[in-house]
Amino acid sequence: MLIDTAVLGPVEVAEEDIFTLPDGLYGFDNPNQYALITRHEEEVTLRWLQSVESSVPCFVVFDPYEIIDNYAPVLESDDMRRLGCKDVGELRFFSIAVVPDNIQDMTINLKSPVVVNKATRVARQVILANRDYPIKFAFFAPEDEEAGEQ
Repeated sequence: MLIDTAVLGPVEVAEEDIFTLPDGLYGFDNPNQYALITRHEEEVTLRWLQSVESSVPCFVVFDPYEIIDNYAPVLESDDMRRLGCKDVGELRFFSIAVVPDNIQDMTINLKSPVVVNKATRVARQVILANRDYPIKFAFFAPEDEEAGEQ
């Protein structure tokens, strides 16, 4: 399927990369159909959560398992039921990033990921039961922490 994206222009997207968010995203009741667009650039994997209905909204997303060691999301039983699964292993998780003008200030929402049932391609944005994952996780370590590690 050819979709118009906010960042990359027209992009061909495979059906298996399109999913439905029946409840929308927080702050975005519509649209409900999204595609995951993935680009591999040298050592970095870039991903966008792109509406298939229009070029906006479009979100930069990250796989939290690639960001956090030992990421172990806990979903409420109602979220599992609404996603139609019994095991977290049946799901994919994507954390939405906030990308300000200064990229060094980018944060990732680890507390409320978009969770996709791989088999049904139904997704929900959920609030994890875990108390230890922040809404604003700093993607880049502050300079003073980096200086201390060298």
